[in-house]
Amino acid sequence: MKARGCRIAWLAMAMVCGWILFKASNAAAAEASDADKNLDEGGVVSIEDVVVRGEAVKGDLDATSATVLTNKQITGRIYITPLDIVSLSPGITIHQYKQGGTAANFIMRGFSGNSHGPNTAFFLDGIPLNEGDGYADTNIINPEEIDRVEIVKGPSSALYGNYASAGSIAYYTKKHVDSNRLKLQYGAHNTYEANFVGGTSDSEWDQVYSVQTYHTDGYQDNSDWDRQNAAARVTRHLTDNLNVRLSLRGFNSNWDAPGYINQDQYDRNPSQAVSETNGGGKKRTAGRVDLDYRINAESKALVYAWGYDQEFWRWYAGAADPTERPAVEVGNLRDFHREVYGTGASYNFLGSVLNREFRMTIGTDYMVEDIYRQRWRLMSDSGREKGEQYWNYNIDMETLSFYGQASYRVVAPLRVILGARYDQFSGDFVDHLENDNQFSMEDQGVFSPKAGLILTVLNDRLDVFANYGQGFALMPGFSEQKAFTQDDWDPQERNQYEGGVRIRPTDWCKAELIAYRLETTKDFVKEDPNDQNSDYRNVGETTRDGIEAQVEFNAFDFGYLRADYAFVDATSDNGVYAGKTIVGVPENIYNAEAGYDPPTGLGGRLTYHYEDGYFLDDDNLYTSDSWDRLDAQVSYRFGRNARYMAALDVVNLLDNKYADYTSGKAAKVYSPGLPLSVYLTFMIDF
Repeated sequence: MKARGCRIAWLAMAMVCGWILFKASNAAAAEASDADKNLDEGGVVSIEDVVVRGEAVKGDLDATSATVLTNKQITGRIYITPLDIVSLSPGITIHQYKQGGTAANFIMRGFSGNSHGPNTAFFLDGIPLNEGDGYADTNIINPEEIDRVEIVKGPSSALYGNYASAGSIAYYTKKHVDSNRLKLQYGAHNTYEANFVGGTSDSEWDQVYSVQTYHTDGYQDNSDWDRQNAAARVTRHLTDNLNVRLSLRGFNSNWDAPGYINQDQYDRNPSQAVSETNGGGKKRTAGRVDLDYRINAESKALVYAWGYDQEFWRWYAGAADPTERPAVEVGNLRDFHREVYGTGASYNFLGSVLNREFRMTIGTDYMVEDIYRQRWRLMSDSGREKGEQYWNYNIDMETLSFYGQASYRVVAPLRVILGARYDQFSGDFVDHLENDNQFSMEDQGVFSPKAGLILTVLNDRLDVFANYGQGFALMPGFSEQKAFTQDDWDPQERNQYEGGVRIRPTDWCKAELIAYRLETTKDFVKEDPNDQNSDYRNVGETTRDGIEAQVEFNAFDFGYLRADYAFVDATSDNGVYAGKTIVGVPENIYNAEAGYDPPTGLGGRLTYHYEDGYFLDDDNLYTSDSWDRLDAQVSYRFGRNARYMAALDVVNLLDNKYADYTSGKAAKVYSPGLPLSVYLTFMIDF
């Protein structure tokens, strides 16, 4: 039934696109070419604004299902963790583990391991956040300082390679400010936050500073969490054409964690914890230097270097009787140290060739990673005292990448995009528990082509677009050592085919419909699934078909209604699980929000989220529960120039009991969702 539904949707999309292309072919002849077309139309970046790797191609995101979130859309919301920001894009849902500073996870394009696996690439001001096995921690992000977030779904962008097969998420912080903002918040579970973003700007300098401190006791027992964030970005305009920027960032976090409770605990009292052992901490410092030079009105060159140092430790334990004799192993202590350095350069062009609009970005990146990982066993009677060590190794990785993307307006309504990238990986693994044995990964080189087109007709009120992108994934889990100790493996291949229509029939209404297929071949399958030390084989195949739709209405100047829907059919195509749905992927996701957002006075919104349960095992015998949640906000803006804002937010207005993350099979474990929770926020701009 699911496959049939998806085929019908694909057929409907094809019919719609065919009709539109037929109508557009008639309209195209009537539309004259416009060599002087303003390249800034529609919010496309100008060459003066290009400050991070390859931003000249962001206008080509119109040929994809990408979402670009602005600061106004991001701020003024309650986030359980900063990863919640990406749930503002259709087809994305968050798995909030609620284990303190351990990164949350999310579902996108039918992949369930997107911040705990090698499927989605994360960047903060051009600095990669993914670690060796794909883990990406967005807790270091302060939502108040974010200028915009670009969410690209699937491997459609030439700017991103490793980890970017399900998509990429790039956070860009503010490079200048027009005013200062102070945010104070207090709410449920003794949660409080103070947040400042401000600075100065003139013809010679742009300075932006941000400071955030956050604490919560948490809904569950043993859930205290403290984090502090500080950042500075200083830009010196040396000449009209030459700028240099220094960015510095520091992060510190400490937490206790409740662990994952079992069925009986969830039914009786979901606020309890598994034990008092779980917790952890993280320290991170980062810096980046950018030099950008505007060669002329149409081109710009960027050169940059960056680095960060990070320490992460975590006690992870399951339930056990501390009086049990003999003591049993319940978990582990993890200590990971990571140093990463990178450099790169890009050339960006925004102009015309043969009197037709032409955009191009070419660039290169180089990155060196030094990863040191240790683990010790935790016993049932030891609390946080570490026992026997069973991991102690170093990984050194080098990544060299070349990328390029260009778009050309072939005729007035039609723009064609072509791109490609090449990534080369090499690395060494040293096992300090086995006489410092060293293993070298077989060098891997991956070529990834990209292509797309967008047809804009009916007085710019209708876009028809399609794209193809090839991505890849390296051997999963560097912690398993297989990427270095196993010979004869190839990266997975992931191919996405995407098409859609975007319509703006009136100034107060817009809608979008997208269909995609994402095929994986050469997937990694263990030769012996019951043997953790078994080698992998490149024999797995999966198909992910999906639909994403969204619509927005604006009325009464400041009122709005937004709704989106996503369907995905994610299945295995071969082996013993052929035809089975992939673990952890809900089939249907709905979002809706209605609000009134005037520049001054009383405003508010209601936000609704629903998602299906998902399969917990490869045999599709066990499922999680579907769940929904309704949130609300009432706000009031007042004072001269509406410089003050007070808001009351209610999370889970109907006080539904739900778990937004479930794992296990017959013996399920849960991360319970928040009950009805109230937060008060006060902001002042000055």
